[in-house]
Amino acid sequence: MVSRERLLTLASRGAELANARYFRLAGHILLLGGLVFLLVRLRSILHDSNIHLANVGWGWLAGATVLGVLAVIGSSLFWLVILKRLGSPVRWPSAAIYLQSQLGKYVPGGVWQYAGRGAMARGYGLSVRAVAKSLPIELAATVCAGAAFAFLAIGWWGVIAAAAAIAATAGFGAYFDEGRTALRITAQAVPLYAALWPLIGISFWMTARAFIHVTPSDLALYTGAFAAAWIVGLIAIYAPGGIGVREAVLVAILGPRIGSAEALVVAAASRAVFTLADLIPAALSVPLLRRQAHRAAETAPPT
Repeated sequence: MVSRERLLTLASRGAELANARYFRLAGHILLLGGLVFLLVRLRSILHDSNIHLANVGWGWLAGATVLGVLAVIGSSLFWLVILKRLGSPVRWPSAAIYLQSQLGKYVPGGVWQYAGRGAMARGYGLSVRAVAKSLPIELAATVCAGAAFAFLAIGWWGVIAAAAAIAATAGFGAYFDEGRTALRITAQAVPLYAALWPLIGISFWMTARAFIHVTPSDLALYTGAFAAAWIVGLIAIYAPGGIGVREAVLVAILGPRIGSAEALVVAAASRAVFTLADLIPAALSVPLLRRQAHRAAETAPPT
């Protein structure tokens, strides 16, 4: 049996590898290459559908990207809320750590964004122990929030089910005392992440609106479909960022309604939109990360 010390050593080494400059650079290159391939593939998919490139609503796509960026930034700030509730002093520029490490999810394995965050914590003045505790809390809260919104795929009746699930989870947290801090904070974090799903759902709906005719009454369906597909893609850790798996689920849910070819176009376009939504904040956060590193160096005790 592998000892606990050995497991910690392997985890630390994996985190250092994930944060290594060459590893991150290779990941960024793969991500950009994948995005280019996706855009080229999207163009070829359009030829197999009834959608014409000249009729694409680029304004809708731009708006969808903006909402996706806001959702990613919101996720980074909510992660800081979790750290603060764990007793770790944080400043909002530390959100840049989340935004940078988020790109690690596009590397096969499904854990690199978390490993990268853990590795960056020490160098940027965050408590490594608090960061390690925050990761399963964040993951559980995001999954619970997404699962609640997946109810919307059954139609507007799902709104009641989603609201009830979120309210029940939030109320559940009141039953935990300080001795069960992780469970209490998880339950408290679910409503925070649930607040992001309307942004994500509208972003996906706007992406569909750029290619096909959808109405506001379709919003619940598209939000629920994306939530369900996101959860399945998250479980498929072998697929970087759930690529391929998420799209297959979206086609399965939306195909009977809008046609398989059209659903594939929407799914592929949403992949491009949400990839940009990860890239843009990561690029904008570089100055914040440098400021955070400078502040951490100033406050570090002399050796």
